[in-house]
Amino acid sequence: MHPKYTGIQYIIPAFALLTLVLFSPVFYGVWFSLFHIQYGAATTFAGVQNYQDLLADPTLPGTLQRSIIFTGAAVSITIVLSLALAVWIHKLGERRGFLVQMVVIVPWIISTVVATLLFRWVFVNDIGLAGSIVKMMGLDEIHLLNSPHSAMALLIAVSVWKRIGYAVIILLAGLKGIPDDYEEAARIDGATPWQIFRRITFPLLKTPLLLVAIVLTLSNLNTVETPLVLTGGGPGDATRILPMDVFDRAFITYDLGSATALALAMFFGNVLLVLAYVRLAKWKT
Repeated sequence: MHPKYTGIQYIIPAFALLTLVLFSPVFYGVWFSLFHIQYGAATTFAGVQNYQDLLADPTLPGTLQRSIIFTGAAVSITIVLSLALAVWIHKLGERRGFLVQMVVIVPWIISTVVATLLFRWVFVNDIGLAGSIVKMMGLDEIHLLNSPHSAMALLIAVSVWKRIGYAVIILLAGLKGIPDDYEEAARIDGATPWQIFRRITFPLLKTPLLLVAIVLTLSNLNTVETPLVLTGGGPGDATRILPMDVFDRAFITYDLGSATALALAMFFGNVLLVLAYVRLAKWKT
């Protein structure tokens, strides 16, 4: 082999594995979405009929709107809280900061299903811990899972609590990578703490913030465990988001062609979101 192409032989195995694990399911999904599916097998060719049925589905716009509200709120709240926590932990010092990090990271390392079940057991009607405490205090009963607005708020709260540990760790790593000389020089010049944060710290956190924003957006937009376990999409369809729609189409109504079409639409939507994030951040390599 020509020396110019010697390196290719070393990346072929990794590329083949990557293609098998990541790319082949996408290609198979595209093919699957073009057929009518019965009992898990492709039968007659449908062309773009599955996609046309999706566009004609009157429930899809509402599901998309709820997904945007849930994702936007969860990501925004998580980033704001995690940035504040990361800055605070960074100022605490090594020993105390380490202890706080351990507490903050616990929700992230817990299984999503387990974490969601904990919240469900706390707020479930009649026998939940929150309801029992309210009764002991002689107050009116609360039924957060019965109200569309409170159920969505609780879903957002669970998502924030579950993912804030990851965001804090990434942002804290970014803060530790900023040289102390920058802050010292700014203090000598008479800059206030807010000016230091706005002019120095925040701009230098662009890369960690971009990474956190992308990961949080994709994880919230594609989560099915949290709404499925916490609310089941209810009350009514108040917390039904796109991943639940895919789940129901595939495993409840067994409309695998439609489910695959919707999953592919979400996949390409995720790609466009990542590109939009990078573009907005004016990413430069």
